[in-house]
Amino acid sequence: MSRLATATGIVLALALAACASTGGTETAAPPAPPVAPPVAQPAAPPAAPAAAPPAGQAAAPAGVEAAPATSLEDTNAFSACQQRVRRGEILLDTANRRLYQTVCGASLWFDGLFGERDLDAALKSSGRLEVATEYTEFTGVHARVRFHLQVKLPALEDRLSAFVGHDDQSDFARDRTEGQALRSRRRPTDRDDFLVGLGFAGVTTDQFQSDFKVGVGGLRLPKVFVQNRFSYIPYSQEDNRVMLRVTPFWNNRDGFGVTSSTSFDHTIAETFLLRWGTVATYSEASAGLDWRTAAILYQNLLGSRALAYEAFIRGATGAPEPLGEYGVRTVWREPFFRERVFGEFVLGYSWPRDDPALDRQGSVDVGVGIELPFGARAS
Repeated sequence: MSRLATATGIVLALALAACASTGGTETAAPPAPPVAPPVAQPAAPPAAPAAAPPAGQAAAPAGVEAAPATSLEDTNAFSACQQRVRRGEILLDTANRRLYQTVCGASLWFDGLFGERDLDAALKSSGRLEVATEYTEFTGVHARVRFHLQVKLPALEDRLSAFVGHDDQSDFARDRTEGQALRSRRRPTDRDDFLVGLGFAGVTTDQFQSDFKVGVGGLRLPKVFVQNRFSYIPYSQEDNRVMLRVTPFWNNRDGFGVTSSTSFDHTIAETFLLRWGTVATYSEASAGLDWRTAAILYQNLLGSRALAYEAFIRGATGAPEPLGEYGVRTVWREPFFRERVFGEFVLGYSWPRDDPALDRQGSVDVGVGIELPFGARAS
């Protein structure tokens, strides 16, 4: 708990320092036409042609001045990923840039252990760091630190990647990670720990996608897991889409199992998207069928701001209390500091129960979180 509190203080200190260095208030850019989530950022105008980098070295991300070119094989992996300070850089930009350089350098060093380094693949590394605190009357106060890092590896036609993270290992191993608007939700069964592994992108078309993951979660009691996810879009048109997903898996705690999910998206207007989704998991160690269904209304505000209104029910057919919880929530997502960091604010009310012998009581749910994306996708 003390480490989580310390990490929370660090991120908040970064945010406050960044606010001070920008004068506290920032003028908003002219809003782009709102669309249904996920928000698509407008394409930047084409830049003037630049001289091609030396062989074996890729160009730095847009908006960042690259370090002087040198021979990649003769350069330290972390030095090859260094970038010069941006003009008008604030403290939050510095933290983002140093995280990216560390991730890129680690990827390049690891790549060099197995052959020739590929700077272009290392520069495509991306990730995010999240710090969240939540209070519910049912479970009390919980703080959590989560991060996820994905690195492309130049092998098997660029289909191979490596990932490192800190998240709920059971949900990750069973492919039960929630969507963006639900990420702050914490349940009594959550067990956050470190995750590391490899991923392979399989067949990919406009309607079908498959990927394979193998990894290890946990430090004290490691969980080895393997999963193969298949996603299929059987129906899609301008305002409606249906998606199906099936993930067979195995791990040394739950044995063999499968997770399946179905989601239906309907665009109500330019700024509203309605999504109904159901996910269910069955394994050799589960208490029957572990299921969850929810209806979510996404509202896209100006820029990257968004609101989500959710009504949900969850349960497990073999648990002492088959109906574990039902309730409603509102999630507000707000970008700060030129979209270098995002805040998430949660307010909800639910009726949870684990013991059928006890009366079901209502529980207030209040949470706040900060997300710092870094890497290629945050550039």
